Amino acid sequence: MRETLPVARMKLRARASSSHDAIRVSDAQIIETRRVPAAKTPERFGPYYLHECLGEGGMASVHRATRIDGEGKPVALKRLWQHLSDDKDFVESFVQEARLARLLQHENIASAYELGKANGIYYIAMELVAGPTLDAVMRQSRTAAGAIPLPIIVEILIQLCDALDHAHNLPDELGRPLRLIHRDVSPANIIISNSGVVKLIDFGIAKAARSRVQTQAGFIKGKLAYVAPEYTHGRLDHRADLFAVGVVAHEMLTGHRLFFAETEIDTIQKVRRLPIQPPSRVEKKVNRDLDDIVLTALQRDPDLRWQNAAAMGRALRGVAEEIGRVDAREVLRWVGWAFTREPWSESGVGRLLQTLEHTRMKPVDAEAQPRRDAPATLPAIPALVRKARLKEPAAKEADEDAPTFDSAPPTTPTPRVDSTQLVPRLVSRPGVWVAFLLVVGLVAALAVTGQLSAALAAI
Repeated sequence: MRETLPVARMKLRARASSSHDAIRVSDAQIIETRRVPAAKTPERFGPYYLHECLGEGGMASVHRATRIDGEGKPVALKRLWQHLSDDKDFVESFVQEARLARLLQHENIASAYELGKANGIYYIAMELVAGPTLDAVMRQSRTAAGAIPLPIIVEILIQLCDALDHAHNLPDELGRPLRLIHRDVSPANIIISNSGVVKLIDFGIAKAARSRVQTQAGFIKGKLAYVAPEYTHGRLDHRADLFAVGVVAHEMLTGHRLFFAETEIDTIQKVRRLPIQPPSRVEKKVNRDLDDIVLTALQRDPDLRWQNAAAMGRALRGVAEEIGRVDAREVLRWVGWAFTREPWSESGVGRLLQTLEHTRMKPVDAEAQPRRDAPATLPAIPALVRKARLKEPAAKEADEDAPTFDSAPPTTPTPRVDSTQLVPRLVSRPGVWVAFLLVVGLVAALAVTGQLSAALAAI
């Protein structure tokens, strides 16, 4: 028996526990997601057929689902685990998520369609967003496609700020401000849809001021590398989401994780104390205005940070006007192109060079060690390869089919070649290999000559 719950009449409750059940699906050509193979006969659940599993978390699972009556589009069906259906706190948290999702009606936020209960299990039918996560796009950028062009980055950030501005100013049914905080803004929860529109997903751990159930003191919800410093001290407001946007922006511009650490304690320490360099220190094409926008978002004092998403969005639009703003079609075109690039590490040359990189010189006996005045030994081949990689110019070898942005001024950057792509291009040139062998021979000759001179001097 199926029971439909009237979402509009339910009381607002806060989420009692964390859930990272991101509602996402991707085109097979664009992104790989962990899926459980679909059964030959779809599972029947209430008014839906359940197909492949899109994700699982501690609170719920998410499946692609279609209606039994054939009406409507496929949805992402989130089901509360059956053993949690009798837990009042978990049920209230699940209802809270559905309520917020129904209220959050915005182009840049994934929508919710229905909250219900079937076979004693609560579920939420949500928008199925096709496209890669920003996390996947950034990973593809680092390993295959090269840096994301500045106009694309700025457009993604503008749409993300629009989504947060809507969420932060969302009122309840009586018009009272909810003062909603997402608390988990990160690349894994941002989707570049197959229409080129940015979608912010997973408000499962969002916090609303008007709620009966509060988060347990001492617990942090969200990914530690993207939480605001004040949140690690127990203070939280909507400006914490803007700090997370700053981290995402910095990582997109530099191609590196900002607060990466091996342990949670080390991550928190970096969030609190790590000196933050302007993105232009890594990517020279980042202008001063964009540097200022990102560093303002990353201010550890929330009073010195952007005070609302709308203000940050306006500043980003100013930069977009300078470098040439792109639309959703151009975002989609570049993302689609990026996922056609083969990661260099998967090529034959890449595997060879990875083997060279892991090669280590065998230990030398103490008696065989050279005298202090003897010339240095010839460096290992991997070291020479690394030196050559650093010297190899990347700008001249841009892919001919890479998307360009004609609307931008001449200073607008096109997709650059990531440093990881330099090695395969280096070894693809016979002339470079000839030069490499000549250098090796010259260094060896110098080493032998130096040793001979030292021996004659000793006599």
